[in-house]
Amino acid sequence: MTDVSIAVRLKAPDPAAMTALSTLKRINPDTCPERLERFEHWRFIRPLDGKRTVERIVSHFHDIVNPNKQSWNFSGGSGSIHSGDEELVWTEVLVTDKVDSISENWTDILIRNKYEVEKVMYSVLWRLGYASGTSMAEARERTLALTVTSYRDHGLLANPISQNINLLDQA
Repeated sequence: MTDVSIAVRLKAPDPAAMTALSTLKRINPDTCPERLERFEHWRFIRPLDGKRTVERIVSHFHDIVNPNKQSWNFSGGSGSIHSGDEELVWTEVLVTDKVDSISENWTDILIRNKYEVEKVMYSVLWRLGYASGTSMAEARERTLALTVTSYRDHGLLANPISQNINLLDQA
């Protein structure tokens, strides 16, 4: 049994991503990405029937994926997903709360409802797309600088005091 991850996004433009991009353009115009996407990332630890178990969970629990408002897809083993403008240089960062009641509650709900999964991990996956010509090393450096909040006008997407920040490798 291997872990199975999904990425969930709004079908409509995401107001949180739009606000974050607008703020980044204001406070860091020189290093700001061209595009910013936000996903809810769910990692199911050792589901008994792999993707089939996750598909059953997603179709049953509309609090995880509301088909009227959201779309979803399986994401790569590390969490990485591929979508959007391939002309851009993309980086991805996974932000997970250190004290995570969402994951704990969903783990309990799924086990109580006889879905054979060891644990659920909920995170936010941010995808930052930089102009073509940006090197991957520069894009990764910018992503960390823009993500990790260290003072009022530096970093925006994650607080290292209360969140784990994982810059994902691109496949």
